[in-house]
Amino acid sequence: MTGLDGQQPQHAGDHAAPGQPDVWPKANAVLFAPMTFNSVNEWALGLTSKWTVGVVAEGIGKGIPIVAMPCVNAAYAHHSALDRSVETLRALGVTVLYGEGGFVPNQPGQGNPKAYPWGVALDAVERAVRPPEK
Repeated sequence: MTGLDGQQPQHAGDHAAPGQPDVWPKANAVLFAPMTFNSVNEWALGLTSKWTVGVVAEGIGKGIPIVAMPCVNAAYAHHSALDRSVETLRALGVTVLYGEGGFVPNQPGQGNPKAYPWGVALDAVERAVRPPEK
């Protein structure tokens, strides 16, 4: 991801202590992937007890483009909460790469981490930070 905007990617260990100034430059975009079943649902409900979920929840309010891609198996995908949460996040302006053209769930126990569609996610981030064509 370095090179898309000239900044190094940030991660959970790079944060300021409470009351201290932010140690990060303003993000041009955020990629939240691979996103678990719990994280998708917590984020959609506004439950920010996890640092990562708090970052993306706040990012919506700051107007930062956010791309998210779940990584769940078909058993989790069968639960109705997942579809509701994906729709909630999309309604909030999040680009959720789930289903056709994004992450497609596999059967439990049949996942292949090497097949996770990182290229799709990175392309979506690049589109999010690219200036509009005139």
